[in-house]
Amino acid sequence: MITRAQFRWIWLGWATAALAGFPTLAGLPAPASATQFTPLLADTSYRDTDPAPSPDGKWLAFQSSRSGRNQIWLMPTDGGAPRQLTAEPESILVSSPTDSVPKYMPVRTMTPTWAPDGKSILYISTRSGAYNIYSIPVDGGEPTPLSNAPGSQRYAAYSPDGKQIVFPSNRLRPTELFGFNLYVMEASGEVAGPPARQLTFSGGGPGHPIWSPDGKWVAFVAKDFDTTRTVSLGSGMSAKESPMFARFRVFKTPAAGGKETRLSGLTPEKELSEDTWPSWSPDGKWIAFGRNVGGKANLWVVDVATKKAFPITSTDNCMKPTWSYDGKAIYYTTLNGKDEDLWVATDLTLVPPAKPASTTKK
Repeated sequence: MITRAQFRWIWLGWATAALAGFPTLAGLPAPASATQFTPLLADTSYRDTDPAPSPDGKWLAFQSSRSGRNQIWLMPTDGGAPRQLTAEPESILVSSPTDSVPKYMPVRTMTPTWAPDGKSILYISTRSGAYNIYSIPVDGGEPTPLSNAPGSQRYAAYSPDGKQIVFPSNRLRPTELFGFNLYVMEASGEVAGPPARQLTFSGGGPGHPIWSPDGKWVAFVAKDFDTTRTVSLGSGMSAKESPMFARFRVFKTPAAGGKETRLSGLTPEKELSEDTWPSWSPDGKWIAFGRNVGGKANLWVVDVATKKAFPITSTDNCMKPTWSYDGKAIYYTTLNGKDEDLWVATDLTLVPPAKPASTTKK
């Protein structure tokens, strides 16, 4: 099995070869520099995931199992020991009048995101029994609950001005597999403020919302399907298209509400793919996302204006891209079995693939 050090040298060797004139991932001659891929922590058996860089670029928040169970941690981006931020309980008691014996449910903690002022972090926890949104000061302290609705409230992100929070929730259809839609609440949260307003009205289970830098749009992933289309199920069987047989794609929608626009999966494919975890670049031009093809995951970017998408990795184990606030790096994770690790891509080379030469005879 290849080691982390060997993997890094392979990438460095690829970059050197590109500079010597070999084709890049995009199929074009290499530019003056090539994207560098670097691990952030020594290889461990811990699961380090969900990277979130701070607005000032000095810190990285992430989820880790290094304390024995999943918590939110912080580490300096220029190196240094991580420190634990949250102290969520290991489990909670879940019981009902019909239970003869009390039941304990493990608490899950995940997906940190930063407030624009860098003073607090949003994260998701099941400490109340359901998935809900909490805010905790970066310096530590008691978390503040921001949501307390039926069903599940997941990945939450502040608007660029810090006045609103967007998140997916299945509060209206908590028992349905694709019951999620996007909601927007005030920064003070629903517990202390008014209820969230519904942003999307989709049957495709929208998730992982992220604001555009100008605050006018929200990008997300959702199943794209048309119930008037018939799809093949194999073995001669067919059915009307539904979320069950559709793929997650990247969309955007006006932050004030309105028509959804699909941004990925617009060209014919040899193999079926599925898109996850969008992240908008600070200049508003690109959206990075993860694409899974046949169980192999890589990082992709799409040009928001042209909707042209292309890969920036080819190692088949990269996911969860998150842009740094200055646009100079993309943080992401690599997966090897159950071991998930934090990496960063720097010296970004974002070059769309060249169009194939025409073979039409004149």
